Parts: sequence; structure tokens; C-alpha cells
Amino acid sequence: MRLTLAAIIIATLFPAMLCAQEQRTPYEAEIHADDVFVRSGNSRSHYPTGKLGQGDRVTVHRRELGGWLMISPPKGSFDWVAADTVQIVQQPRANQPARGVIRAERTVARIGSGLEPERRDNWHVMLTRGKRVTILGEKVFDTPEGPQRWYKIEPPADDHRWILGQFVQSVEQGAGRTDPFEANNGDLSPPDIEKQRKRKRAQRMLAEQQKGAGYDDTAPADRGGLKERKMVRIDSGPKKTTDVADAGGARTGPTLAELEDDRMRMKRLDGVFNNIVRSKTSQWDFRRLEQDYQNLQRSAADNAVRRQVDLRLRKVAQYKKIKAEHDEFVRLTRESDEREARILSMRSQPAARPVKQEQQRRFSGAGIVQRSIGAPRGAPVHALVAPDGRVLAYLQGAKGVNLDRYLGRAVGINGPRTHQPKWNTDHILVEKLTPVNLKQP
Repeated sequence: MRLTLAAIIIATLFPAMLCAQEQRTPYEAEIHADDVFVRSGNSRSHYPTGKLGQGDRVTVHRRELGGWLMISPPKGSFDWVAADTVQIVQQPRANQPARGVIRAERTVARIGSGLEPERRDNWHVMLTRGKRVTILGEKVFDTPEGPQRWYKIEPPADDHRWILGQFVQSVEQGAGRTDPFEANNGDLSPPDIEKQRKRKRAQRMLAEQQKGAGYDDTAPADRGGLKERKMVRIDSGPKKTTDVADAGGARTGPTLAELEDDRMRMKRLDGVFNNIVRSKTSQWDFRRLEQDYQNLQRSAADNAVRRQVDLRLRKVAQYKKIKAEHDEFVRLTRESDEREARILSMRSQPAARPVKQEQQRRFSGAGIVQRSIGAPRGAPVHALVAPDGRVLAYLQGAKGVNLDRYLGRAVGINGPRTHQPKWNTDHILVEKLTPVNLKQP
């Protein structure tokens, strides 16, 4: 029976395949139904990214198995990219979005959804170093590793979305045709019409076999918008089901109540984690949170929960390191100010002996050397920043000084320091850099 059905499907679909080969791509098409889902892949198991209505137009690039059409991302589409892989090169201006450039060796552009804001699972485009992106916004997502900041970007040029071809008609071929690969009943003789009916029946049977869990690809008002389908398995043999309540044997593993309790505890702790990192760096205190995560890890009923907690503890350790570097920077700055105050006090005494410049002030500034991000026009490419990201001064190396050797390192800097009003910060001509060993509190 299955072989017969497969033979019917192949025989009836073959003319459509030949017609598909004749259609040139890309071509413009028009939607002829309301509430048609645009998806992140070529099946119903891929999450929807938006909806199109009657009269909306799309650009079709390819027809794929199951009647799906690969199209250019419609208006309003967007992707997500991790913020730490992007360098801002232009701040947002009037009627102009921010722009950035990929600074990581490679990263992926994850497909965003206007219907499910938290979804960004699928990706089709790999972005490499130097690729320019247009930034539409940003958002902090809660991830297994802790809170992470992401940029919302315009889809790259080679990104795509998918819709079902049965809701599309070619603009070039005019009204009366749906998908350009479909035949026009008005142009067929009665025998050909019967062949087309058989082919459409075979297509429906094939589509029914290919349906999985997900959403229906039309969403009329009486369906209440998005609606889940149950997964259906097609199996020729008898199927035996066993319910836990009447299985009769002893139940092993954690109960549903235990798993739900662990999940709620982790969700609460994640909320505390998120609130801490959103506050000022000087106010961070992870001691209680770290202890609560450790208690959850010890008492968790399932190994999967313990692994998730371990990821969060690693993230806590990273933020504790940032806090330690910030505290050390504050200490160095305070000591420098106190030393300068003592020297000024000594200079005010008549009997004081002349003091060398190197003794008057140990450093012209102290912090972490980084490349300038979003710097004003004409500013140097290096900056001295605090651990919390504040720009303290722009740096320019004197002859023979290579600032790139000190990128990401905490240093004390010697050299002339002047204030530059046009940049609204200071400028240091770096003559000497002294690495500073940061100590854990």
C-alpha cells in the first residue's frame, strides 16, 4: 500500500517539478490569503517570525520540498547578534540607526521573531570579522550562562525566511494562478483537470504525512491566533502506551513536583542575578547569591539542574573578577590622589627641597588599555577605561611606544595629560606604561 501511494505521489508531482524548473528566480509574488505565517525554516516545526496578509508582496528565491518557498526577509524582519561580538562605529542619529562592525573572528546572526520575542534558536548566516551591521535596538536575555546583552540587527543580505507556496501567486503571471508552479484550471481540458485534481490530492496526502508539532500556517480569527498542534507519529505496527500511574512498578527518578520546585528556585535566583548585574559595579555583592546557587546544586533532584547551576556559578565567578578589577582600580586612583595631595602640601612649605617630577606623581593615569569604541571623530584609536567601561582618557603613544601590546591589561601611565573639550575628556601622550598587578579582594 505504501509503495503504491509513493508511486502515485511521484507520478502526479513530476509535472509540477518540471514546471518548477522553468520558473526563473528570483521573482516577485503576492500573498492571496490573510494571516500567513512567515517561518524561520522550511517546515512547520520551525518557529514563525511574523505574518503576512492579503496583497503583501515577497521576493521568492527558491522552491523547496513540501511546497515551501524561500523568500527574502519581509519588512519588519530582524536578527539577533551577541553584543560582545560587535564594535559600534556610528552612534544613532536623527532618523539614522546605529551601525556596527563584527569584531569577532566569526559569529552567527540568529533569526528573531515578532510573534515570540524570546525565540532566537535558528540561524542561517555566519558573520565574519569586518562585516557591517545595522543596529535596531538591544535586549538582555536570560541564558543558561546568566544575563547576556544582544543587538537587534537588520537581516544580512543573504538571510532568508520561508512560507508555504499554496498562499502565493506570481505577480508576473497575474491573477488566476497561485504558486507559479501550479497549473491554471482555466487553461486545461477536462482530462487535464482530472489529472490536476489527482495531483492535488496526492500533495495533500504528502503534506499530512509531513506535518509535525508547531503552528498551522494560516491563523483565521476563529482560531485565536497561534495554536499548537500535537505531534502525530505514523506507524504501521501496534502501539502500546503505558501510564505512570497504573504501570504497577516502582517509580524511579525525581517527581514532577521536585523538578518544578527546582525550576522555580532557579528562576528566582536568576532574577536576583539579573538585578545585581544591572546595578552599579561598586554595589555588586555575589556572596549570598553564590551560596544560594551552591545550596540548590547540592539539593537538586536531577543532574540536568545541577549542570545548569554549574554554568551560572561560572558566570558569577566572571562577574566577581570584574568587580575585583574595579575595586583595585578605585584603590589605585585613591592612592594616586592622596599621594598628589601630600606632594602639593610639601610644595607649599618654604623649606621643602625640590622634588623630581617622577616623585611628585607616580602616574598620569591608571586603568585598562582598550581600543576606542564609538569615539568622537578625530580621537585616538586607544583609550584608558575603568573596569566598568567608563572612558578616562584617550591615549596616543609617543615615539617607540606600542599601545597594542598592552590591550586588555591594567597599567599605570606616565606622560603629559591635557583636557580636550571637543572630546569632553582628557588626552595622554603615553611615554611609559607600567603593568599593575590586580589583587583579588
